[in-house]
Amino acid sequence: MREITRKIVPAGVLSLLVLLSLPLWLLPSKALGESYLYEDIHPAGWNDSRVMSISGRGEVVGYGTTASGERGFLWSSGRITEILPPGADSAKAVWINDYGEIAGTFVKDGVLHAFLLRGATYLDPTPGWGCSEAAYLGEDGAVGGQGEFGAFVSRGGVAEVLPGFSAVVAGNSSGEIVGEGDGTARLYLPKQGYRDLTPPGASSASPRGINENGRVALNSRESGIDRGFVFSDPFFVSMTPPGWISSNATAINNLEMVAGYGDSPEGRRSFLRSGGTYEILSFPGWRATEAAALNDLGQVAGSGTTATGETHAFVASPAGAPAAKVAAAGASGGGCALAARGAAGETLGSAASGLVLLIPLLLLRGRRPGRQPTPR
Repeated sequence: MREITRKIVPAGVLSLLVLLSLPLWLLPSKALGESYLYEDIHPAGWNDSRVMSISGRGEVVGYGTTASGERGFLWSSGRITEILPPGADSAKAVWINDYGEIAGTFVKDGVLHAFLLRGATYLDPTPGWGCSEAAYLGEDGAVGGQGEFGAFVSRGGVAEVLPGFSAVVAGNSSGEIVGEGDGTARLYLPKQGYRDLTPPGASSASPRGINENGRVALNSRESGIDRGFVFSDPFFVSMTPPGWISSNATAINNLEMVAGYGDSPEGRRSFLRSGGTYEILSFPGWRATEAAALNDLGQVAGSGTTATGETHAFVASPAGAPAAKVAAAGASGGGCALAARGAAGETLGSAASGLVLLIPLLLLRGRRPGRQPTPR
């Protein structure tokens, strides 16, 4: 077990100045999610179901409750596979990578244990630990989470402890890791240490994901209200659609698209932001929709409240995107496909629209060269 040195650097004053001025620059447009096709992927006979992760191939994992207790599930090519390690009392599946490997947590005799499912084999990422929970799985098979000895990233069954975190949430192939520590979101940069990511004015923050370009999706609390942001060093970019009361940024992909949910004038809805445009996502006929995960195909997965009040998992895929259709049909490869947007939506001023097209491209689409997922 190896320990990573603790060094914490604050986000800085520049972020405050940028955050205060961003509302003057970023006046985004809205569009209805008419260009998306929705699918209810609730396992038959289960009491409820929730999505945790979607892979680049369109495979989805999550968890729910059955008559026998809590179970994890894999949705792939329209088929549901229950996930429950041998001897476990209950389980959750929390992450799936593009190789089809699945990380999660099971409970045995009241004790939590992280697991890695590779093929048909369940592996222990934290051998010798009395308890552990998985939260993240990298493309290289690294499992991140928290446990008896602290926050960890485990590779090949060898856990490294990260003392600046209380829990690891996500990471990328460059070794950048986001997690929680001292009540706030925190970013670990190799050879640099830890950095707090609390937006100015917020009382707390929690990270949800990081992409290959180092952008971080996070949520904060401001005066008791949830606000979603993307941290694009050194900026905190607001992820609250126009007119919404609150927002949560839950995922960011490698094309700088951001998914999330919040309280809109019509109720609990989801959004997908691309550049300066918000696509509003709402499962037809459901009372509420909450996006939880996003892949590079633009597929959004999450859960929501049906017309009868049940909690069901769903996948929303861009209409007319061939790669997304192939992935949903069980193709082995990934790909990139952008949906043709549906409703024109409402645009908040021509000058503002011009700035919207410029600023998000500068803040969120300026990629670092040579940053690709590590092949196995």
